[in-house]
Amino acid sequence: MALTVCVRHLTGLPGIHDRQVRLCFRGFTQKTRKIHCGREADVGELFRWPHYGSPLAGESLSVQVVNCSRVFSPRPLGTLVISLQRLQNTGHLVLREALVDERLRVSPIQVELDLKYQPPEGAAGTWAEEDFGAPIRDSLELIIPNVGFQDMEPGEAQLERRAVAMGRRLAQSLGTQDDEENELELELDLEEPDVEISGVVFSPLKSRALGLPRRDPFKACKAQDFQVGVTVLEAQKLVGVNINPYVTVRVGDQRRVTATQRGTNCPFYNEYFLFEFHETRLHLQDLLLEITAFHSQTLPFMATRIGTFRMDLGMALDQPDGHFHQKWAPLHDPRDTRAGTKGFIKITLSVRARGDLPLPPPPSTPGTSADIEKNLLLPRGVQAERPWARLRVRVYRAEGLPTVRTGLLGSLARALHDQHVLLDPYVRVSFLGQQGETSVRGEETAPEWNEQLSFVELFPPLTRSLRLQLRDDAPLADVALATHMLDLRQISNSGRAAGFNPTFGPAWVPLYGSLPSGRFRDGLQGLNEGLGEGIWFRGRLLVAVSMEVFEGRVEPKSSQTTQGSGLSRLTGKKKKKKEKTKQGQTPAGTLQPANASTEVGVPEIPSSMEVDMEELLPLPENALAPCEDFLLFGVLFEATMIDPSLAKKPISLEISIGHAGRREEQLGPGSRADGGSEGSTLEAQPLLESEDRGAGQEEQELLGTPAQWPEPVEGNGPYLCLPLRHRKPCLHVWSRWEDYTWRLHSSNSVCKVAERLDHGLQEVEKIQRRSVLGACTRLKQTLEELVAGSRQFCHGAERRTMTRPNALDRCRAKLLTHSLNLMARQGLRLLRSLRQNNIQRTVALAKKLLAKLHFLAQEPQPPLPDVLVWMFSGQRRVAYARVPAQDVLFSVVEEERGRDCGKIQSLLLTAPGAAPGEVCAKLELFLWLGLGKQSKACPSELPPDLLPEPSRGLPHSLYRDDFSYFQMRAHLYQARGVLAADDSGLSDPFARVLISTQCKTTRVLEQTLSPLWDELLVFDQLIVDGKREHLREEPPLVVINVFDHNKFGSAVFLGRAFAAPRVKLIEDSYQRPELQFFPLRKGPQAAGEVIATFELIELDYSGHLEPSVPSDVEPQDLASLVEPISGHLSLPASVRPVLREFRVEVLFWGLRGLGRVHLFEVEKPQVVLEVAGRRVESEVLANYCENPNFTELVQCVTVDLPEQPYLQPPLSILVIERRAFGRTVLVGSHIVPHMLRFTLQGQEDPREEERTEEETRGLVPQGLQGEKSLAEAGISRQRLKAPLKKLTLGLLGQGPELEEAIPDPQEMDWWSKYYASLQELQGQSSSDDDEMDDARDPDGTHLISGEREAQEQGETDIKVSVPRKKAIATLKIYHSSLEDEFNHFEDWLSVFPLYRGQGGQEGDGEEASGHFVGKFKGSFLIYPESEAKSFSEPQISRGIPQNRPIKLLVRVYIVKATNLAPADPNGKADPYVVVSAGKEQRDTKERYIPKQLNPIFGEVLELSVSLPAEPELTVAIFDHDLVGSDDLIGETHIDLENRFYSHHRANCGLASQYDVDGYNAWRDAFRPSQILAGLCQRCGLPIPEYRAGAVKVGSRVFLTPSEALPPDGRDPKGANEASEEAQALLVLRRWQEMPGLGIQLVPEHVETRPLYHPRSPGLLQGSLHMWIDVFPSDVPAPPPVDIKPRQPISYELRVVIWNTDDVVLDDVNPLTGEMSSDIYVKSWVKGLEHDRQETDVHFNSLTGEGNFNWRFVFRFDYLPTEREVSIRRKPGPFALEEAEFRQPAVLVLQVWDYDRVSANDFLGSLELQLPDMVRGARDPEHCTVRLALDGAGPRCNLFRCRRLRGWWPVVKTKDMEDVEREAREAQAGKKRKRKRRKGWPEDLEFTDTGGNVYILTGKVEAEFELLTVEEAEKRPVGKGRKEPEPLEKPNRPKTSFNWFVNPLKTFVFFILRRYWRILVVLLLLALITIFLLLVFYTIPGQISEVIFSPINKH
Repeated sequence: MALTVCVRHLTGLPGIHDRQVRLCFRGFTQKTRKIHCGREADVGELFRWPHYGSPLAGESLSVQVVNCSRVFSPRPLGTLVISLQRLQNTGHLVLREALVDERLRVSPIQVELDLKYQPPEGAAGTWAEEDFGAPIRDSLELIIPNVGFQDMEPGEAQLERRAVAMGRRLAQSLGTQDDEENELELELDLEEPDVEISGVVFSPLKSRALGLPRRDPFKACKAQDFQVGVTVLEAQKLVGVNINPYVTVRVGDQRRVTATQRGTNCPFYNEYFLFEFHETRLHLQDLLLEITAFHSQTLPFMATRIGTFRMDLGMALDQPDGHFHQKWAPLHDPRDTRAGTKGFIKITLSVRARGDLPLPPPPSTPGTSADIEKNLLLPRGVQAERPWARLRVRVYRAEGLPTVRTGLLGSLARALHDQHVLLDPYVRVSFLGQQGETSVRGEETAPEWNEQLSFVELFPPLTRSLRLQLRDDAPLADVALATHMLDLRQISNSGRAAGFNPTFGPAWVPLYGSLPSGRFRDGLQGLNEGLGEGIWFRGRLLVAVSMEVFEGRVEPKSSQTTQGSGLSRLTGKKKKKKEKTKQGQTPAGTLQPANASTEVGVPEIPSSMEVDMEELLPLPENALAPCEDFLLFGVLFEATMIDPSLAKKPISLEISIGHAGRREEQLGPGSRADGGSEGSTLEAQPLLESEDRGAGQEEQELLGTPAQWPEPVEGNGPYLCLPLRHRKPCLHVWSRWEDYTWRLHSSNSVCKVAERLDHGLQEVEKIQRRSVLGACTRLKQTLEELVAGSRQFCHGAERRTMTRPNALDRCRAKLLTHSLNLMARQGLRLLRSLRQNNIQRTVALAKKLLAKLHFLAQEPQPPLPDVLVWMFSGQRRVAYARVPAQDVLFSVVEEERGRDCGKIQSLLLTAPGAAPGEVCAKLELFLWLGLGKQSKACPSELPPDLLPEPSRGLPHSLYRDDFSYFQMRAHLYQARGVLAADDSGLSDPFARVLISTQCKTTRVLEQTLSPLWDELLVFDQLIVDGKREHLREEPPLVVINVFDHNKFGSAVFLGRAFAAPRVKLIEDSYQRPELQFFPLRKGPQAAGEVIATFELIELDYSGHLEPSVPSDVEPQDLASLVEPISGHLSLPASVRPVLREFRVEVLFWGLRGLGRVHLFEVEKPQVVLEVAGRRVESEVLANYCENPNFTELVQCVTVDLPEQPYLQPPLSILVIERRAFGRTVLVGSHIVPHMLRFTLQGQEDPREEERTEEETRGLVPQGLQGEKSLAEAGISRQRLKAPLKKLTLGLLGQGPELEEAIPDPQEMDWWSKYYASLQELQGQSSSDDDEMDDARDPDGTHLISGEREAQEQGETDIKVSVPRKKAIATLKIYHSSLEDEFNHFEDWLSVFPLYRGQGGQEGDGEEASGHFVGKFKGSFLIYPESEAKSFSEPQISRGIPQNRPIKLLVRVYIVKATNLAPADPNGKADPYVVVSAGKEQRDTKERYIPKQLNPIFGEVLELSVSLPAEPELTVAIFDHDLVGSDDLIGETHIDLENRFYSHHRANCGLASQYDVDGYNAWRDAFRPSQILAGLCQRCGLPIPEYRAGAVKVGSRVFLTPSEALPPDGRDPKGANEASEEAQALLVLRRWQEMPGLGIQLVPEHVETRPLYHPRSPGLLQGSLHMWIDVFPSDVPAPPPVDIKPRQPISYELRVVIWNTDDVVLDDVNPLTGEMSSDIYVKSWVKGLEHDRQETDVHFNSLTGEGNFNWRFVFRFDYLPTEREVSIRRKPGPFALEEAEFRQPAVLVLQVWDYDRVSANDFLGSLELQLPDMVRGARDPEHCTVRLALDGAGPRCNLFRCRRLRGWWPVVKTKDMEDVEREAREAQAGKKRKRKRRKGWPEDLEFTDTGGNVYILTGKVEAEFELLTVEEAEKRPVGKGRKEPEPLEKPNRPKTSFNWFVNPLKTFVFFILRRYWRILVVLLLLALITIFLLLVFYTIPGQISEVIFSPINKH
């Protein structure tokens, strides 16, 4: 509990002084550092006050800003006093307030503060919004308490609304996104008054008829194919000095590595990696994505880690379309968490399943460094600044664990009947790639650990789950016993008002797994690993989870080392039995961090991401709620639908909760001899024994129902049932658990609200499907129930008491109250905005609320284990069902009671390990679970006529002799979309209807997928259990099983549906039943639908004879419904749909691609259409191979169809072959499920269609209004994807500086048009986003009220604007295939794929592709027969071309391919193109592109095609192999016939502008005026009239302003002709605006087609960018467009290094201590490291100045449009050929210090992007580190200015050596200060967003000159100072030499000049010394000579 204040910013300060902010709270004052600033100051400091106990309500915080002075005392500038009452409620405030001066006047000084409050319980402020990463909005919005319904004054509400809208616009402008809750707040205006809704009667919730439990095993995830694509584009700001980085990408166990880039901190890769998995979706989302950057060393295993990014794939799956596009992944070093961000890697991540198509976002220029911090690889709602946090997992103890070891040793023990092989359990915790383990407890079933595992990770963590796994330390291999996943989203919340950090427990976690008796190879061991739902309770684990977020500034590393497992614990550690690593004791239930901070209340950030293990004291006895006795009572009313294969022995059932109620399983003979011996059972005994539960014999009798032999069900079904008519066995299981039932009560209350909403929305959709009124009324009732239920929950939550709640309980209670309050307001808003015309949108928004409710209803801390129901065959467990305990939990409050408590529910049992959808039995079971003290309420829920005589205790069985009989009438009309089960592609379906113990079967209909049974099944003498008054709400379950009949063999299961009959009691009035839809499912697969209805009628006992049907039921006499031949009952007239005569017109066009049937080619096929029992047969083709088209095109038939369109039967298309002797063979079939697609409804009200079109035109751009014409009215109106509108040229110039001016049209080519279109598309995407943001109303009601108001006002008068003629023509770029954009060109000719074999057309992609046998081309038109009289000819034949053979010229333009699947072992491919149509084929094998996954082809391939013989074009990409055959990478198929005949005119796209010649020359065979005239002739319109500025076509006038037309040329006649053509082109591009006849024409385009491989259908293998042109052979075709790839331009870059200045001095003279550097400069162009060049060495620079006059000459190939350098080199030493690599044009300059002995020292570097480089400073004084910042200006393009000179800074990352050097300089205290130290600190160093400090290490004066190679050869220069044009030798100081080479100069310059005075003194002293020595040496001789000289004379 603490108060945290962050002082962010100061504004409005007077003058320039040293400022300081002082904060005072409760008498404790803290101060910021002194900041020297002007009017503004960025403070950014964090302060924390710990407090204990007392609330903040009456407290205040004082903030004072003062001016500091060295002489005078500090002068206060202003003071701000903040009341903290609001902070206590919200937990987080962001304020910007003005200060008050000494005279109490408001001053212009403003301070921005961020306040957080963490109360003792951790409910507020613990997890603030920005901690979880949600965008920070306006300060006023954060102040909104948002705690429910509050009465606000109108003025205050208006101000709040404006503040919220302002914050939203600010957030949108910053490019942020909201989480789900805030998104719903945006969609639904929450400013609603507290209006009560009274008189709401809740709809009854059905439980018994649901059929499937909440945790349906049939909905288990099926393993499927997934692709994870990762594109590593580039990296920026990698930390390190002269590093050689490469990137590794690991997904799961698969790893890929990029190439290594040399000597750069900003490498460029652009490499694509593809990972393929075959997993379930749940397992895939737990896979870890790890991106790591390494610094390559000489030896591969010595690589140094730079940083790592980790994320679960589940985060990507939660994103829209499952991908991140060009996001920056921030890197952090796991070994050094205090070092900040280590760099960023830009990647594109996509996760696709089979059949998914990615939506490519607009392209961006590679290599550009945008705002990285605003485009991070983080999920929506997560902010860029993520603090470090420590996740603590406390493992206390476990109980009820298995007693016998699983795995290999367990199987051996069971074989030897050894009962004493106990477990050695331990717990493994996995969290985002980190893994920790507790110690091992040997041979214990109730181990106690009391240990804590601590994980360090960034907050919020990029994972959704925390894995807890109980394992056995087996001698051979450790075995998983059970796994539990904690969803972090359920134990935390990111909201403002009710947010909290991840917290859990202490609470028990139930563990589930496989059966204990399962063998090692039984296939169920994966359940113990968490792969699926467990089927056996394996104990429970007492754990607690908490997370501590570290806030504040990063402190320096502590010298204290952290004990623990070290970094190796990230991948696990080796365990030792009964061994722990003790790290100190802590009080019970508390945590002790491994590194304790010396500052009280401020934890220190850990130094590394280590997993620490500590000991804890045991949890106190009173920490958990007291244990209570629980009773689980069950009554088996019915057991039916039993599989005969399981009934070889008597059947019995068992219910259990935990270990209570389970039977003991024997290990072998004699194992139960000693009943009380330890280990006699396979599993542990019940957790706690009860003393008052009777004798052991009685307890044993209640462990299951008595075994009974099953008997066949009544009727003609193969199922069995148990004879339970008179006696209903009862089961009661006593157990003992902690009383936390109030948790489940809250969850049940939310579940009831969600179930009512779900049930209401389903009914609304059913009503809408039937096209009847009442949907709006039912939706209104549903929303009223939502609001009332949410309000009721909030009122009840205030009175709900919690027994010993933990932190999560308190936080969750607050969250539920807040969320349901919010839900009520959102529902009220939906209710008020509900209109008849916005039902669909309201339902969509209500489904979002439903998903939120379902999430809130999940209880993360379940206090009770689930109830398991097992069926035994003898002593063997054969089938089970798992029932959540909360569903059967009792409560005195109805809303808190489980939905199935005290009710008879239908349970479907499945076998362990069975396939999804397999049912072994169906039970009607009564379950009641409650406290023992509430057990008296249990019998009251039973039917009163079943209770036995009053007796002591609970009943053991119930008896019944008096029965109430019912009759059920099953009206089965038909089924649709049934799966194919025969080899012919059809089925012989029949249905079995089962209710209670009776089963009836329909007749078999042969060879159909849409059986029209029209049959009534009557079930007499039905006995329905349950209370009579509850039958309306709880009717029994009806099961409809559909099978395929086989004459020789058993029936094949096709699908199952569940239904609830309409109950009619005697006192009820009879209502005629209406047909309903019931979906068929075969496991997780949709298998069609059944149209039927069911009636359950109570029989009348008033007569003296047998019970009869009540008199008001119709029909009374069923004999009239009996069919004379079959004897079956047909549907009564009141149920059968009302029929009406319809005319069906059939267009038979042709058959395509028919394969072999029974090894024979198809020669004489025929098409048969079946609809409602009538057949329409086409002619028999005489020779399919020669002419597959029909000559008799149109046929008609009149059929009787239901008036209701939703009841009309499907259309069946059968293709048969007529063979000799009258034999027929089925070739294939197709089922058209809905006939609405081919009706004339679109023609009935053209005005309404036009009005809708006009309304739509007001919402989307004008050029996107492609509506379909009258000729295609019979086709379903599918919404076309709107092409993006185009920008004017002015908007193109608003981006960065253009590389080149707009060139002359003669210099432009097709690629100019293409790249201009890409640039336009990229800008259009951002503008569309802006428009979507601006579309919101200020009050945030853009999704409801804005649309409704527009519809009410009817604003449809939209003026059409014509774009101006562009300077550069553009084309349309589609991100999908052209067929997807234009409804597969089925405007008048539809394509029906034919299938044959099992699975049929409803199978998945892998299955259906194997059964595809061809196509039928044709169409249908259905309309009432009464309208046929007004038509003189068949309507379907209007506008149909001649069906005759035609020859075409097809040009295939292949632009490029992207993201191809690797085909070679090195992860690359050598792609080339193969185009084929029929037998004709063209390829580019000789021009394959080596080692590329994103090749640019630029190929044009021409083929001659004949229709209809060659209707399909195949474009394939192959991989070239030198040895062996080439491999197919992927292919795509194009239907040429539909393109050529389509009214969309897809044979050649319309250009955006008309030009006679040049790069945009008209490339169609017909001019625009000819095309327009042809359209008018086809539509029956007069010839167009061309006028000045307009064109009249029919009754429509198209305005053609002059600015949209080409300028007048010299030739008036030619100009007039060109003007008319331009006018005609404008009309064609707006042809969809023609009333009644318009249709959108295909523009000039490039489409993106997906590539697939037949071996892996549905899995994307890449994308192909291409287009095709089709020309008739009888028309001269224009020349093809030249799209050859642009060849790079060869340039020569001349770089002259003149001087350096202020280079850091790296060397120290050991003799003199003088600092110097031996400077030289190194440079190269990125990608051309082999051409690295260096200057000579400037030795002994004492001031950092260097003189060089040295020239570098670099030659490279440059692509101007891409702004990339093209390099061709061999990718490896063993490569045989060169490959092309592209990198941004970047020049690297490095300054080094030369060392003769040791390695040279790196001093600094600079990277210059040649197309966008910063201009250098004019002199060294103005050259600062600011020029090295991203986006520093002014900038220029060297390819435009061609010559540039200046001073540029070189920088490097600050490391410890730099700190030591600065310390040495500071200690030196030299008198002569260095020039480099002058200036502001921000001119010498800067800190990036990751906290890395970059310092200025020198300045380089350079001159750049860029020439083309041709210009360079005309004026050559030499490298260095050589000829030609040599440079002068620099005039370096005399000190610039090598000491070892010139020792004399060294003495003269460094000794004599510096120490000459000392040398003179020394010389004088030496002379004096020598003189004295000589004196002393000669004095004795002289003295002796003087003395003895007289003597000698004598």
